[in-house]
Amino acid sequence: MKDYDANSQIATFNDACFFNETDRNGYTVYKGVSQIQGFFQKLFAQLDNKLANVNNIGPSGAVAAGTGGPVVKEAAEEKIYNGNVFLTWRTVDTLANPIDLATDSFSFKIEDGKYLIDYQTIVTTETKAACPANPGQNPKEGSEPIFAAWKNHFTAFGAKNLDDIMKEYDSNSIVQLYDNRVQKYEVFETVAAIRGMFDTLFKAITAGAVDGNEGVEVGLLEIEPELNSVFLMWKSNSHPQATDTFIFNGNKIARQNIVVTTKAPRTQGMLV
Repeated sequence: MKDYDANSQIATFNDACFFNETDRNGYTVYKGVSQIQGFFQKLFAQLDNKLANVNNIGPSGAVAAGTGGPVVKEAAEEKIYNGNVFLTWRTVDTLANPIDLATDSFSFKIEDGKYLIDYQTIVTTETKAACPANPGQNPKEGSEPIFAAWKNHFTAFGAKNLDDIMKEYDSNSIVQLYDNRVQKYEVFETVAAIRGMFDTLFKAITAGAVDGNEGVEVGLLEIEPELNSVFLMWKSNSHPQATDTFIFNGNKIARQNIVVTTKAPRTQGMLV
């Protein structure tokens, strides 16, 4: 708890709930020291209080071999929005409630000269867990720059418009992408590289269409202007699981962490 204070926030989403036709909740918010401590108490109990029950730590390095680790992006004090930690992990299957996949994104703040976690988003896949009731949707419109920037991004994504979607990125933007299926990590640190990433993604979504339906759905969209962040979970035929955490600097995306589970390619002889 030394890394959190009264204004820190953790948002969690169990994406298994997104695929539950009768209960599509699964989103929970923990604000302040007391609630966040309660979250960790439950998580540690779920892990049977043993770090050995956590594996496939990444997204960088040899994740499957057990020598992977998180990616830490440092930031100067005047550009604290650039400070970011990107972490992926799993648990052993023998737990009463195993976590098949987990993604954490951390953004930071400075209080009295000390770095603290400002906002932490966590997406898990827990098929044996209950889906908690949704605490209520945050406003999707407002006067802060993040709302107009997000509206353009979301609209451009739906239209697969490369020119428009790049309006929220500049030379300071960094996008990190991890594919759970193949356990591959990529980082895009230039405008041209980010544009190329979206071009590849849009083509994959288009190629995944079945009878003209690309299967694109949004399971979670939370805009947090006070935290300069957007938390998104979506899926498509080509990407059955996908989550994004965006950290904004005004109307520009400073950091974007993406975790997907891509659909395995068809092999010769497959009928479906």
